[in-house]
Amino acid sequence: MPAITIKDIARKLGVSGSTVSRALRDDPRISKVVTSQVKDTAARLGYIPNIAASSLRNGKTKFIGLIVRDLRDGFCLEVIPSIEAACTADDYGLLLCDATADVEQESQYINTFLQRRVDGIIVLTPLTVIPDPYLKFKSQAPLVLVDIEFGEDPVPICTVSVDHRKGGYLSTRHLLDLGHRHIAFITGPLSLLSCLRYVEGYKKAMTEAGIPIDDQIVLIGKNTEARDGYEGMFEILNHHPQATAVATASDLMAAGALKAAQESGLSVPRDISIVGYDDIPLSSLLTPSLTTIKQNKDELGSIAVKLLFEEIGGIDHKHKQLLLQPSLIVRGSTAPPIKSAELQPFVDNFKPRTR
Repeated sequence: MPAITIKDIARKLGVSGSTVSRALRDDPRISKVVTSQVKDTAARLGYIPNIAASSLRNGKTKFIGLIVRDLRDGFCLEVIPSIEAACTADDYGLLLCDATADVEQESQYINTFLQRRVDGIIVLTPLTVIPDPYLKFKSQAPLVLVDIEFGEDPVPICTVSVDHRKGGYLSTRHLLDLGHRHIAFITGPLSLLSCLRYVEGYKKAMTEAGIPIDDQIVLIGKNTEARDGYEGMFEILNHHPQATAVATASDLMAAGALKAAQESGLSVPRDISIVGYDDIPLSSLLTPSLTTIKQNKDELGSIAVKLLFEEIGGIDHKHKQLLLQPSLIVRGSTAPPIKSAELQPFVDNFKPRTR
């Protein structure tokens, strides 16, 4: 069966094709009564707009390209729905690509979107910590970066992120306020700017508390997944048994750290406190429930789309670098440290485990 066309709708209503076309676009020159009749008839006949033809006329494809660092990342999965909702609300389609934590793949996907003439591109958790690679694409299409910030120097590109330096500071400050002094931090690769900022926040809080640099314990994982937290916790137990608390760069890392601690006979938070980051749904379902740093992922996604649409519109557009504030969510995985005398029997009897 051939596709229904504007001519078919016009013939059915006895009006011109241009009238139907304008009514479908809500042109104010067409009365509300006629517009309603046209849309009702189009729906009844099963008319589907030809987006390709429309894009040739107005130069817009009505598609946004979204590239995510890694679809296995819980943070990315929670930001995507708000991006999709904001696009849908403005009648835009969303094309999604997974860079699988590969810098070259990310660059290739940006090129693919440019070749397909999408109206704009959003990169969620960029894989490069400097703006240069993105600026070369920026001249060809509007582009917004999410979960990255380039410091105080102005950059001609829109970004929106959470203040991860403050997030790392808040998690560490919470543990210090509970009385912990031997605090370890498990982060992901420092090629991710967010992981670098977490560590900066941790070091700032520890230094303010008078903890010498030599006593600041930072472990760097290959990623920010549960396995990295699991292995990082064993590294701490094997080589830094004096640690009474651990902060991590993600809730998944914290879940892995929790499992390793419990497998080693430790009680959380009695023997060791653990803090996550992200406040994913899993964090409140763990036993104990996870103290974590909350970032508003819905706001991140909706603001990213708003910035992109402003740039697509192009009227008096100014590049913005926005930084949202994180907050501390206290649950059951943190508590004041037990006295060193109570902990000593465990330290004496602990046998390092191999994985």
